[in-house]
Amino acid sequence: MERLKAYLRRIYRLSLNHSKKEDLVWKDLKKLSAEMEWRCGIYEKEKYIETGFEIGNDKTARFLYLINNKDFICIVNILENFPVELTTDLFILAAHFNNLLNEGVVIIHTENQCVEYHLKNDILVHLLYSGEIYGVITYHYNASKEIYWAFQRLIEENEAPAIIIADLLKKMEAEEEQNSKQQEINADMD
Repeated sequence: MERLKAYLRRIYRLSLNHSKKEDLVWKDLKKLSAEMEWRCGIYEKEKYIETGFEIGNDKTARFLYLINNKDFICIVNILENFPVELTTDLFILAAHFNNLLNEGVVIIHTENQCVEYHLKNDILVHLLYSGEIYGVITYHYNASKEIYWAFQRLIEENEAPAIIIADLLKKMEAEEEQNSKQQEINADMD
């Protein structure tokens, strides 16, 4: 019976006009922020939520989640006021990330010297499966922490972008190995 209800709900949501679809996804996003008890600003007219999460040691970043033109968009400001002399290395590091990321893009804004990470999804996915909003936000947040770590290493240690990416890949491989070992342990316990 539950499967039938979910199916009929999806059919109903698909039949709505574009504006109503956006409104439903916006409502789901606000509901998620309330359930997670985010300290945030909710901007109804523009359909976006602004909040802050920690992405590094004592570093809180500004995250924006918005519904705009048939898209659900996640934006985080990774780095502000970067040194101009590192612009080339920043672009190289961003290019490496853009090749590695499954979703989203790292953007370098030279005019205001900042680095952002944007992730954009069609709202149709979130319209049909409201739980996907949380998954996308979690992916965006976790990727943001890794991107922040890499750019901070470039700025603070003046490390070469290729070495930073190699170290990141080793770090991710070690985490993946640890996760698979934990899954094996959990499976043995069951």
